[in-house]
Amino acid sequence: MRILLIENNPDHAELVESALKADFQVYWAKSGKSGLEYLKGLPADAMPRLILVDYSLPGFDGLRVIESITKEGFDVPLIMITGQGDEEIAVRAMKLGAYDYLVKTGNYLTVLPVVIESTLERHKAAREKVRLEEDLKRLSITDDLTGLFNRRYFYNRLEEETVRTKRYGNPLSLVLLDLDHFKKYNDTHGHLEGDNALKKVAEVIVQNTRNRVDFACRYGGDEFAVILPGTDKGRARITAERIKKAVRDMGLGNITVSAGIAEYDNHETVEEFTESADKMLYKEKRERS
Repeated sequence: MRILLIENNPDHAELVESALKADFQVYWAKSGKSGLEYLKGLPADAMPRLILVDYSLPGFDGLRVIESITKEGFDVPLIMITGQGDEEIAVRAMKLGAYDYLVKTGNYLTVLPVVIESTLERHKAAREKVRLEEDLKRLSITDDLTGLFNRRYFYNRLEEETVRTKRYGNPLSLVLLDLDHFKKYNDTHGHLEGDNALKKVAEVIVQNTRNRVDFACRYGGDEFAVILPGTDKGRARITAERIKKAVRDMGLGNITVSAGIAEYDNHETVEEFTESADKMLYKEKRERS
């Protein structure tokens, strides 16, 4: 397990390395600048598991080093080590992102491995907490079956995009999609195959929209919605036709897609905007029935 030690005193660096050699591989950087350069040159999977930072460093002190490492976004726990037993320095170090603080007195080298293990456990727990929070957030906005955004997210996102359109004047379009003959397909082939058909249609929608730009949602049942920022009605129609063709080409029985397309009018509410697309959807369904 690799640890980065940022320490300008070679005697202290040697003592730390000796105290940790049984469990850790120590890489020694003699200044904050060289420590940062070392980190910036590493791929993500080669990052040290922990960083020990001395307070008294040439150029800029350990507090500035900790601040710089944190601002760069390196997800590595930090411990400050110093010869100055100053509580104010300890508080500042912790506020800047350090997990712990050790003073170079007495038996600090004896307790250092214990502090490191404790810090690694705390960092692991913190990362797990973040992961769980991200998973919960993702689940709260994702449709379980298709993996698309859900109806709740659709309305929140559409609200945000209409505000952005009013502010910057860029076009915004909405495509509502409804599967034709899905009920008959579901009744004939069973709910499991019906669910598989919905998943396949969701994949087609994702494949035919822009990654990280457009927002594909399951609107409900066999209905889908795509929010198209920066897109006028004409280009939205091209996207809709591409999706419709791709679904036809899959050959899911008689399933086809009807689409309703609307471009946002700055005077509309989100509900009115959605209703405009909905009216166009059912106009197409009537014409095709």
